[in-house]
Amino acid sequence: MDACLAVPAAPLVSNAAGIARLIPRCSSLPLRVSTVPRWGLSHRDLAREYATAQPSVIRLGVALEKQAGGGQGVRAICCLSALVGAWRYLGGGLLQAPMWPFPIRWDVVHRPEFIKPGTRIVNQWQLGAALTGELHLDPPIKALFVYNCNPVTQSAEQDKIVAGLARSDLFTVVSEQFLTDTADYADIVLPATTQIENWDLMFSWGHTYVTLNQPAIAPVGEAVANAELFRRLAARMGFAEECFGLSDEQLLQQVLDWSAPVMEGIDLELLQRQGYAKLKIAPVPHAEGNFPTPSGKCEFKSTTAIDSNFVLPAFRQGCEAYQPGTPLDPLPNYTPQRESAPSNPELASRYPLSLLSAKPHQFVNSCFANLPKHQKLQGEPKLIINPKDASNRGITEDQSIKVFNDRGAFQVRVHVSDITRPGVVVAPLGYWRKLSLAGNTINAATASTYADMGHAAAVGDCLVEVAAIN
Repeated sequence: MDACLAVPAAPLVSNAAGIARLIPRCSSLPLRVSTVPRWGLSHRDLAREYATAQPSVIRLGVALEKQAGGGQGVRAICCLSALVGAWRYLGGGLLQAPMWPFPIRWDVVHRPEFIKPGTRIVNQWQLGAALTGELHLDPPIKALFVYNCNPVTQSAEQDKIVAGLARSDLFTVVSEQFLTDTADYADIVLPATTQIENWDLMFSWGHTYVTLNQPAIAPVGEAVANAELFRRLAARMGFAEECFGLSDEQLLQQVLDWSAPVMEGIDLELLQRQGYAKLKIAPVPHAEGNFPTPSGKCEFKSTTAIDSNFVLPAFRQGCEAYQPGTPLDPLPNYTPQRESAPSNPELASRYPLSLLSAKPHQFVNSCFANLPKHQKLQGEPKLIINPKDASNRGITEDQSIKVFNDRGAFQVRVHVSDITRPGVVVAPLGYWRKLSLAGNTINAATASTYADMGHAAAVGDCLVEVAAIN
């Protein structure tokens, strides 16, 4: 990885209250948490608090990398822990999805050697452009298989995706538990199992426990798990390789390196009895350095090749082809937004508000957004707008509004509040299109452009205008 630290992207600096929850509670661990109000902390005060209150930790989540300069922003944030020495303390440093300590045998679940040379790769973030012909694919996509995904709701340029899925010459198969917005356009819908019907091994976004998910009930009706679905497809399509004949239990035995030092004392029998087990990882693994870099140090200036911008193969079935390969600055630097007043004044004159998408607390992306209990707890989608921006547009609390740009539009009710600053509006992600006002959701307005590293989605780089609906 060309970042300063080998840390997966998806950063969000936590507030003081969040930091307090993240640091282990023990008498030998001093803890100071700032009680300065959210908007009352200057940059200088924040820097002083972070540097002097040890252990200090930055929670890397999902938000910052979804900007035009998100990758470089992640790199800069990762350097801060080394700058203040936070890595030396128990509970200090960075907290992100600890995927890499788990001894996953990617060669078992990823078989890139099965992908023929020249096979095309299309980023889902550009699915609308791919299906409508804007990418000029030759031949065009004529068949689409969708599982574990609801792109109509979750991908950019929603109107293009809907238009592409509506093509009469596109054969679409969706494996699903519910008739989602995407499943509505399927030629065939295959019933998928739920978590309580599946075997699975899982790692977490926030801890180092390996967890075994055991089925509580047998699959209902004709529902099948992903692995079983692929086994059946492989058999009908004539694939005879041994991996396509492995049962779920055999996959569980092979997907982890059970002999790895971090798995000491952990086996499948223990997980079946207990459900989970903690990896044997040093409590402060980088107290003396030992970073996975060529120098073994946390590198503010990367010593790896600066032309190694890439998409992690772990997130694309192990395939390393069609990588960006664009040069990267060996030092973290600033990449401006593409849609902003300084970078595009003409666009900003028509669409002066920056749109941010927020994940609702009661949904997981678009999961649960169709369930009455979760809908009731979450409430209807609302756009948060600063009182100054609302006043300038004659918008009042709870009014129906239209949010739009050249890509598309969606309708929501409005919440006027100073929790967002002037020039920035916030709307929730995950609501289903067919259950929303006027049939569209926030991704009708988002762009399919990439961020600066790894072809991440620059969903936060989006200018819109807001108008009241009479």
